[in-house]
Amino acid sequence: MVNKVEDIRFVDQRALTLAVDIAFLLEESERTKDAWHGSAFARCAITNAALMLECVANSCLGSLSLPSRLLEELDRLPPLSKFDYYLFSRTSKHIDRGCCEAQLASDVLKLRDHIVHPKMKPGSIVGEGESQYVDYGATKVLGIALDNREWSHSEGMKVAEVATNFLRRFFLEWCGHEKGSATRILVCRERDLLNHDSAMWVQMPRAEYGLVQKWLPAILSYMDLRPSGSDA
Repeated sequence: MVNKVEDIRFVDQRALTLAVDIAFLLEESERTKDAWHGSAFARCAITNAALMLECVANSCLGSLSLPSRLLEELDRLPPLSKFDYYLFSRTSKHIDRGCCEAQLASDVLKLRDHIVHPKMKPGSIVGEGESQYVDYGATKVLGIALDNREWSHSEGMKVAEVATNFLRRFFLEWCGHEKGSATRILVCRERDLLNHDSAMWVQMPRAEYGLVQKWLPAILSYMDLRPSGSDA
């Protein structure tokens, strides 16, 4: 039992911060009247949504009582494989990689790789006359252009929806978690509490809650978030 705050083993958790940022960026992307600014906000929202999947996968593994060496080995796995390991540890079942949510999430994770490994990519001229443009390809399932200059609010919404819908099904249907348990896995910053099967909830500023409710409603199905001033 920990008697002093100095003895608490803290861990960094970023999933909720990423979610709030996504909601804020989507709000700004829609609100701005400047097309370039709107695209910039959308690019940031897409980046955060792609990173959120990897972040949540790491939080899931971190909630398991595993030896440090095994965690280091698992950290080398791609995000979907991390989700799969966690699911198997809980249910002895694997993710159906052919299901719609898994395929869409895989597409988002390919965007993540495209973003964090910004290599030069060859393109080809398509079209004729004034409609000509350079095509750098697109993701297979979502059809999102790999040329991120073309990303707009609608692409941002699409990617955010895919990420949160995958997480909703993962936590609630596949893992069978209650909302409070999923919240603990994603927000608890005390190592010893993180590994306990207990429920948690988060009270957050009303403005932030409103943005999440507006732009990422699926999150509220698997995370127990409450606006300031609400009953606990």
